[in-house]
Amino acid sequence: MSLSQKKPHVLIVCISPYIRIEFQDYLHSVLGDHILFDTSAPSDITDISQLLPYQCILFSSTKVQDEFSIPIPDSISQIVCTRTFNHAFLDQIIRIPPGEKVYVVNDFFDSTLSTIQQFEEFGLSQYQFIPYSSETQETDLSIRYAITVGEPRLVPGHIRNVINIGNRIIDISTINELCVLFHLPARLGNQITRNYISHILKVVKTAGSYYSSFVFSQQLLLATVSNLPFAVCLLDESGTIMAVNKHFSKDWGFSKKQGIGTPFSHCLPHAYSRILFNQTADYRIANHMDVPMLLSVMELSFPNHTRVCLLTSKPAVNQETDTNAPPLLSDLALSQGQEPDTSPIERQRSSFSNLVTVSERFQEVLSYARRLSLYDFPVLIQGESGTQKKMLAKAIHQSSSRRRCPFVSLNQLLTLSGCDLPEILEAANHGTLLVDHIEKLSPKMQDFLAQLLQNTASDSLLPQRSWDIRVIATSAPNLYSLVQENAFQENLFFHLSTAVLDTIPLKERREDIPLLLEHFFRSLFHHSPFQMDAILSKSLYQFLLSYDYPGNVKELMNLAQYFSSLYAAHPLILSQLPSYIRDSLANTGDNLTALKRQVLTIIKNTPKSGRTSIQKALSESGAQISDGKLRGLLKELSDQELILVHRTKGGCEITEAGLAVLVRGG
Repeated sequence: MSLSQKKPHVLIVCISPYIRIEFQDYLHSVLGDHILFDTSAPSDITDISQLLPYQCILFSSTKVQDEFSIPIPDSISQIVCTRTFNHAFLDQIIRIPPGEKVYVVNDFFDSTLSTIQQFEEFGLSQYQFIPYSSETQETDLSIRYAITVGEPRLVPGHIRNVINIGNRIIDISTINELCVLFHLPARLGNQITRNYISHILKVVKTAGSYYSSFVFSQQLLLATVSNLPFAVCLLDESGTIMAVNKHFSKDWGFSKKQGIGTPFSHCLPHAYSRILFNQTADYRIANHMDVPMLLSVMELSFPNHTRVCLLTSKPAVNQETDTNAPPLLSDLALSQGQEPDTSPIERQRSSFSNLVTVSERFQEVLSYARRLSLYDFPVLIQGESGTQKKMLAKAIHQSSSRRRCPFVSLNQLLTLSGCDLPEILEAANHGTLLVDHIEKLSPKMQDFLAQLLQNTASDSLLPQRSWDIRVIATSAPNLYSLVQENAFQENLFFHLSTAVLDTIPLKERREDIPLLLEHFFRSLFHHSPFQMDAILSKSLYQFLLSYDYPGNVKELMNLAQYFSSLYAAHPLILSQLPSYIRDSLANTGDNLTALKRQVLTIIKNTPKSGRTSIQKALSESGAQISDGKLRGLLKELSDQELILVHRTKGGCEITEAGLAVLVRGG
C-alpha cells in the first residue's frame, strides 16, 4: 500500500470485494480531498504491524468487527459503518402501486429485515413488505413485485417487476463520524448533509406527486362508478368488491357500504358462494328476491397491474324471447349436481383457458391478446400454420364486449354458402368478422375490407349504410413483406395493423409439448385417469419432445388423435408413427448398406442373437463376413442407436429406432 503522510489514513475492512470497492469509491468521491482510503479483507490481515499506518479502521458491519482476530491498538480508532439503501432508487420504488405485496430480497434473512425497517423508517408504509432470502422455504406466487439489495439471482423466477437497488450504501451518519474524528472543516460536513437532505426532499416531492395522482385516480374511479346510469361493479382478482354503484347493489340486495371489501359471491344466494367471478363470462342468476338477472363479467388486464373484473347486471328478459341469453346458472349446473364454480358456462366463455402454455413468450402473447379484447380496433394475427391463430381470434372475441354477438368467418361464408357482400355484413353486424388467411384475398375482397374499415361506401361494394363490425385477420406470412412486393394492398395493411399479434412456432416453445400432449390426451380419453408411459413408449415420447412440428400445435393435436385411434392397451412405439414422419426421420436408414440392413433384420427376427448366430444366418443366405468385420458392423449399428449390444451372452436386440428404419425401408 502506498501511504501519504499528508492525509489521515482509513482502512476499510470488508469480506466482499465488490462492497470494498463500492465503499472506497464512494468515500473517495465525498472525502477524498481530506482522507486516504485503503481496503482489505479480514483474512488478509495477519499481523498487527499491517494496522499501524492507519488512524482509523472502518468495519463494514458489526459481524466483521466481532470476528476480527488481530488486536487493535488503542491509538487506532474503530468505526462500524452504518449502511442504508440507496435513495436514488426511491423514485422507482414509489412507482409500485400502493397496497401491493412486495418481496424484499437479500442474501440473509436478518439483512432483509434490516432493509425493510429502513424502508418503513423512511415512510414507505403504503406497501406490505415481505422478507425473502436464500433461507426462505416457500414462495407466494401471487406476489408480482420484488426489491432486491444487489441479489437479483435470488428473486423468485415468476416475478418480472424487479427493482435492484444495489448493495446498501454508507449512511450520512458514518460520513459525519469521519468528519468529526479527523476534525474536518464544518462547512464540509454541512455541505454533505445539505446535499443529502436536498436529494431526499426531491424524492419526497416526487413520491407526494405520485401518491396525489393515485388518490385522484381512486377518487375519479369511485365518482365515475357511482354516477353511471346502469348497474356496475369492480372486483379485484380475488373476487372482492372494489367499487360499486347503487344500481348494482340494489339488483343484488346489499348496500354500497356493506359491499365494499366483501367477496361478491357472499352477496349472492348460497348456491353461488363458491364462484369467484374473476373471468370473462355471462351468467343468468336468480338474486335473493328470486328474480332472474343477467350478469356480465369482463376481465380487465393491464401491464404491471393486478387484473380486475368489470361486472354489469340487468333483469333478465324471458328466455324464450331472448335467444342469446345464457341458461339459468342453477338450471345448468346445480340440477346436474355440479358445483357452480365448475359451470359449463364459465368454461365456455373463458376461451383463453383453452390456450394452455407454460412458455413465457407465449404467455406474453396471451397477455397482450387479453388486453386487445378490451378494445375495439382491428387486430392482425401473424404466424406459421397451426400456431392457434384462429383460437386466439375467437378468444379475443369471446372476451370482448361483443361476445354475445356473432363471430363470423368471412372465408366460410364465401366458400360454403356463396353469400354476397351485403349478407356477410348483415351476418357480422355488431359482432366480429374473422378473415382467415387474409394474404389470399382477391383484390376485390381487399377493396371491400378497406372500405369496411374506413367506414366508406361504394356503389359496387358496400351498401349505403354504416356497419358496426370488428375485423380480426390472420396471415401465415409476414403481411408487410407482401406489401413491399406489391402483392397486398398497402392501405388495407395499415388499417389492419393497429394491433399485431405474432404467434410462436411450437419448436420455439418446446416446454409446452408435454403439457399440450397431456391436454389433448385427457380430452380424447374423456378425462379418464391415464399415464403417459402407458400410451407412449419412452423412445416415442422422447422423439415427440424433440420433433420440430412443421404443422405446429395443429400437427401435435393430429398426432394425439392418431395415437388415440391406434392405442390398444400397449404403449405405442416409434415404428407406429405416421408414414410421413417416418419418411422424414434423420437419414439413418439411407446410410445403411444392404449388409447392415440384413443384419438388422436378423436381429429383429431372432432377438438376443449373438455374433455366432448372426454369422450363421448370414452364411445361410450366401453372405460371408469375418468375426472382426461383424464386430465392427454391430458397433456401428449400436452407435447409431439401432440396436442394443448386451454384455456377456445377452446378444443383440433391435431398438425402436431400428424397427422404424426397417419399417421405413420395407
